[in-house]
Amino acid sequence: MYLGIVDEVSWERVFLNISGQMFEKTNEEGEELFRIRRQQNDYTEVDEEKEERRELRYQENMAKLRSIVGSSYDPEVPYFFLRTKGYLQVYPLQPTFDLEGRFHIRLNVTNFQNRDIIPEGTFEISIFHQGMDFSMRSSTEIAKNILDLSRPFMFDKNSQCYMAGVAVGTNERDPIFKIKSYLLTRKRRRKFNLKRVIREARDKTIKFCIRRYYDFLHRFVPHNGKRILFATEARGTLQGNLEAIHDGMIKRGLDKDFRFYYSFRKAAGEHSSATSWVKVMTLAAICDVILIDDYAPFLNWLTIGKKTKLIQVWHAGVGFKSVGFCRFGLNGTPKLDNAHRQYDYAITGSRNLQKIYSEVFGIEEEAIIPTGLPRIDALLDEGNQQKFVESFYQEYPDLKDRKIILFAPTFRGMGQKSAHYPYEYLDYKRIYDFCGDEYVFLLKMHPFLVDVPQIPAEYADRIQDFSSFPNVNDLLRVTDLLITDYSSVIYEYALFRRPMLFFAFDKDEYSTIRGFQSDYDTFAPGKICTTFDEMEEAIRNKDFQLEKVDKFVDENFDYLDTHSTDRFIDWLLTGKKPE
Repeated sequence: MYLGIVDEVSWERVFLNISGQMFEKTNEEGEELFRIRRQQNDYTEVDEEKEERRELRYQENMAKLRSIVGSSYDPEVPYFFLRTKGYLQVYPLQPTFDLEGRFHIRLNVTNFQNRDIIPEGTFEISIFHQGMDFSMRSSTEIAKNILDLSRPFMFDKNSQCYMAGVAVGTNERDPIFKIKSYLLTRKRRRKFNLKRVIREARDKTIKFCIRRYYDFLHRFVPHNGKRILFATEARGTLQGNLEAIHDGMIKRGLDKDFRFYYSFRKAAGEHSSATSWVKVMTLAAICDVILIDDYAPFLNWLTIGKKTKLIQVWHAGVGFKSVGFCRFGLNGTPKLDNAHRQYDYAITGSRNLQKIYSEVFGIEEEAIIPTGLPRIDALLDEGNQQKFVESFYQEYPDLKDRKIILFAPTFRGMGQKSAHYPYEYLDYKRIYDFCGDEYVFLLKMHPFLVDVPQIPAEYADRIQDFSSFPNVNDLLRVTDLLITDYSSVIYEYALFRRPMLFFAFDKDEYSTIRGFQSDYDTFAPGKICTTFDEMEEAIRNKDFQLEKVDKFVDENFDYLDTHSTDRFIDWLLTGKKPE
């Protein structure tokens, strides 16, 4: 039988990484150790009746472990469990093993089981083998550094804190490795404000009425599997993956078999009319499938019914800057019952990204479907490419014989309400000079930004504001050099295999406040410039580190065949995942 000792513990964002070594013992050695442990736990008293009850409880616990494993239970196979001391809570674990036989356990504390945190309590990691269950011991090194291995995650505007960490049992001869977790809530003390009380009461009443209205419709309106809602809470038009899926279904004639509904609102951070609320709640209640392309705040307090399948077709690439539950414990962190938890499925462009999307949305890896990104089909279509380029230069003939530098950074701030960009880092005079007759510099600022760049009139022939251009992906088609910082626009642009520069003057500050999902210096598919001088020098010397682009594309895109839309539709119709 096997015993184990934990000798390495570390944190990686919301992941608790645990490693250790397994040791094989003979049955006699295992039974002797089991007897010793029971003695150490004050089981030395000679009372046959109590001993019989203890043995009965032990056999019941072992039967419980076997039942959790199921019909595939094999006494010769070691099984790992996370459990409380009294076996009141028991969860199977799936460790990995390296060539040296060491085990590795990776626990996502925000998405442990059933899209929930590791529950409150004190847990042990145990190995169940040959009918006996032994808790993992802790190494001396773990015990020495115990205070450094616990982590607080503040969330809900710092009014709640989820604590997760490790501990060691108090028995000096046999220190048991433990995991402890607590959920703490701070009572807010606020001065009485009549206007606030009235506003909060009104909001609660409105939400209650909306929920009842939704629940009534969802329950009593028949669902025939033929209604599909295309919805966005961040844009006013059909764009990106939603548009590609919609047009792809029409092209295949599926609009004859299904009935399409639409809801396009800029509800995130903006006021919405009562009419728009009634419309979106009605459609959400009666539709069988909801396709949504961004964060939807109303999903934080409205639970989508079981008759409806909610699918997230995220508008941008994921894996660069931290979003969703990757940010748990940082500024702007989501609540534990965040809207993302409700997605039945989400799509991604690569199997390599399934783990990342799972972490971001707080859902299972199995719910992330690697269909490819429907929106890139049009980008890769050579006919569409040529048609757009011709129409673009007909509309902007003064740009035709010049190389286009597209400056498309993301915003600073925690969301739409606080979005801004420090334009003082742009030296328009120097941009104008290094552009010369070769380049034109187009600025496409993030749609969250209210303040547009103030470009002096004397530079207008070489520097232009294209922030109002409807679709940044279309601009990428005519772009010769992309300059960005932490924006997901790099995903689409990388498909053209053209150079990029990263103007990351605030990389350290951005990393501290916002955070990155991956190491920025190795992930960025181009040269990183932390000063304006470095950016100008890279442009003049054409030093773009273009070799990074191919590696980036290989890691983030499984399909470059213009059939991602069809793969998504096929999966939607059949439920069969892409091979």
